[in-house]
Amino acid sequence: MALSLSDALLKMRMAFDASGIEDAGFEAKALLTGLLEFSTLDIAIRTDLILKDEQVVLLNKAIRERLSGKPVYRILGWREFYGLKFELSEETLEPRSDTETLVDAILPISQKIIEERGSCSILDLGTGTGAIALSILHNCEGATAVGVDVSDGALKTARQNSKQLGLADRFTALRSNWFSNVDGMFDIVVSNPPYISAKAMGELSIEVGEHDPHLALHGGDDGLDAYRLLAEQSVGYLKTGGIIGLEIGFDQNDSVKRLFLDQDLVLTGEYKDLGGRDRVLLFGSCGK
Repeated sequence: MALSLSDALLKMRMAFDASGIEDAGFEAKALLTGLLEFSTLDIAIRTDLILKDEQVVLLNKAIRERLSGKPVYRILGWREFYGLKFELSEETLEPRSDTETLVDAILPISQKIIEERGSCSILDLGTGTGAIALSILHNCEGATAVGVDVSDGALKTARQNSKQLGLADRFTALRSNWFSNVDGMFDIVVSNPPYISAKAMGELSIEVGEHDPHLALHGGDDGLDAYRLLAEQSVGYLKTGGIIGLEIGFDQNDSVKRLFLDQDLVLTGEYKDLGGRDRVLLFGSCGK
């Protein structure tokens, strides 16, 4: 039986609604536009367009995957972040809009450093898709970045994203377990480290727990293991006047602050995400 564009949208919405998926309409449109490359205008005005057989097969497969718990952007294989398209892989965390708060906080700092020094060097620890570093580079022409990750698969994805965005000449992907293979000093150190506690790991949704890499999620018993390491070692890689920028869990503000203040670092900024939750902390070093 022929399936029109409007029928396809309705079919997906009904299937997603019935399974309790939130934002069923949004997800159905995202799959139609992302998989079949229809525009939102197409969906609005070309409602009687009959889909090709191969398009129907592709959509049916996507519906089955979504109903099994696979997130929309994992099905598509990419996600937009800070207005840019980033390819995903099994080894990379799916970049989310909350993390854009960190880019918002770092961009004016990087631009100021460029105005004062002519360049800005950034170290992105746990780079994953490269979303944080590459978004900064895209919006800050005088900046360069080293994206560090322990996963070869993540580094491959980050390199590919840097090429597709035309930023490969200013981005270096480095395999390192945190600082173990890092050389040099940087104007800015940024990280969205794993920060989910052992207890919370068992409470994750299927979309996150079964599809995001646990290496990028699990932050130890209390979720603070990575922050302890960053607090102890980051200052050794900061240039004079350098800044450390971190994403945190919504309930970790005081705990993370304490770790960095105990290392004689100075809080220079704190930011909430669009939901009003604590999301980003910035630190500098005393006397630097």
